[in-house]
Amino acid sequence: MTAARKTQNGATAGARRTSSSTRKAPAGASGRASSPSKKRTAAPRRASAPARKPVRQRRDHRALTVILIVTIVLAAWTLYPVLRLQYQQQRQKASLEQELAGLKERNEGLRAQVDRLKTPEGIEEAARQNLGLVKKGERVVVVTDGETTRAPAPEVGAQTRSVTASETSVWLEVLDVVFGVQ
Repeated sequence: MTAARKTQNGATAGARRTSSSTRKAPAGASGRASSPSKKRTAAPRRASAPARKPVRQRRDHRALTVILIVTIVLAAWTLYPVLRLQYQQQRQKASLEQELAGLKERNEGLRAQVDRLKTPEGIEEAARQNLGLVKKGERVVVVTDGETTRAPAPEVGAQTRSVTASETSVWLEVLDVVFGVQ
């Protein structure tokens, strides 16, 4: 054997050891020389399925969902009668406002007719049309085609306009069904 004998960490025996030339073996190493080119690798990991949520977390989500659903149902059950009454009153108010507008138009027409009948020309026209009266010296001539028919008298003023099904929106019809408005 030669005087220079290699030790476990690669340094020669008898040579001075410096802090830069000494290497400590990794913890748990079993006296084997470790070379810088060989790296110790861990065992390969198996490919795992996607990480699952913990069971507790899933239970928490389910519990929150159930609580939310119960809260919504209770709120709807509590608020439905109030909302139904409010909707019915709004519909009734809208219907009455429309009727009022029609009556106001009719009233204006009647006022105009009354103002016209207060004049001498208006009185004369009404007497001729409605009563068949004539002035002194005038003759009444009635021309017929062989049939005696009388045309219906025109109605005075504007009539109230009724809302048809085509004019109402689908949304109102749905709400009417939901809230029981006829």
